[in-house]
Amino acid sequence: MIISDFGSVNGGAAKVAIESARGLAEAGVEIVFACAIGPVSERLDHPLISVACFDGEDIWQVGSKLAAARQGVWNARAYRFLTELLARQPRQDTLVHLHQWTKAFSPAAIAAAGESGLPVAITMHDYFSFCPVGSYFDYKANAPCRKKPMSAGCIASNCDRASYLHKLVRVARQWRSDAAMQKLSAPLFIHVSDFACRFAEPFLPKRARHVVVENMMEAQKLRPADVAANRHALFLGRFTQEKAGDVLAQAAADAGMPVRFVGEGELAEAIARINPQAEIRGWVPADQVFHEIAQARCLVLPSLWYEPGPLVIAEARSLGVPVVLARSTGPASWVVDGEDGLLVDGGDVAGLSAALAELKGDERARAMGAAAYRRYWADPLTTERHVRRTVASYRGLLDDRH
Repeated sequence: MIISDFGSVNGGAAKVAIESARGLAEAGVEIVFACAIGPVSERLDHPLISVACFDGEDIWQVGSKLAAARQGVWNARAYRFLTELLARQPRQDTLVHLHQWTKAFSPAAIAAAGESGLPVAITMHDYFSFCPVGSYFDYKANAPCRKKPMSAGCIASNCDRASYLHKLVRVARQWRSDAAMQKLSAPLFIHVSDFACRFAEPFLPKRARHVVVENMMEAQKLRPADVAANRHALFLGRFTQEKAGDVLAQAAADAGMPVRFVGEGELAEAIARINPQAEIRGWVPADQVFHEIAQARCLVLPSLWYEPGPLVIAEARSLGVPVVLARSTGPASWVVDGEDGLLVDGGDVAGLSAALAELKGDERARAMGAAAYRRYWADPLTTERHVRRTVASYRGLLDDRH
């Protein structure tokens, strides 16, 4: 049984939940897909997938702030819905896989799963399993958090993107989440990168097991991009504080490298002010993303937060486009620094500028892109690979329980 707030793709976590369900069904696994917010994706139309849709709503769409806070901390209706649904499932060889619950189901989803007595797996798309704000990032300090989650220092810290009152609501939700987590006898945490696993494991229950199953990234094997003929660095994502587009804007200006920003967010004006030569575009349709990447000299991920596993890095590598990224991000574990990509410290403008300047050399960019292309296609992130590793993790969880 897969639990996901959304029944259609509206972000990375929902996409992985849906595509994983589809891939598992095609591999012969019977799936109950429990969601709270419609519509339901046509990708869930399969003989081995039954969809159970709870009549819920996104917390950001709830009428009053008080009602939204109450639902976010504990959704009683969702708890009853999931408890009854889980009670109807066969006990033998059944497990519960939670992908996302913070937008509608609330920590009630964890509690219902734990109380069912069934084995439970949780995919760590973010850090909401232990961090109130979900990113382990201090938005007021503009730096990764250094506090123990839910310690006195954590609770007192005004680190939320919005306000301290909003942080306190999240603390209340985390308190319910931690209490619900205690009901899981031996949960399996599925991490999307080696880095994310090493980082998150110390904060999670000691009795838990951990595996790494990278997200799928279906890409057609095309000829590698001619990166030596391209000139601009590319940022593809949200223009938000923790993703540090402003850091790239300054680094590109210092290196004298053209840069293109594709996405949207509150930092758009700051990026334009820091680097007036930067090209800023809105989102491109999903079917044009690979074309956009193929036009770039390199793709840059300068994130300040410990980003678990953004697939844009895999997309670039599949096209032979070299990447420059913060070493404190999940995809850094895919890169051999200096061979098929360049790693820098998050927030280091001078280091990022030096990396961009290095890639201005045609031969350097060409060689690094070729290595990235070769290494990606030696073990591509296909759905079949994802399903195979997911099934192996399920079997390990069931064998332990038996």
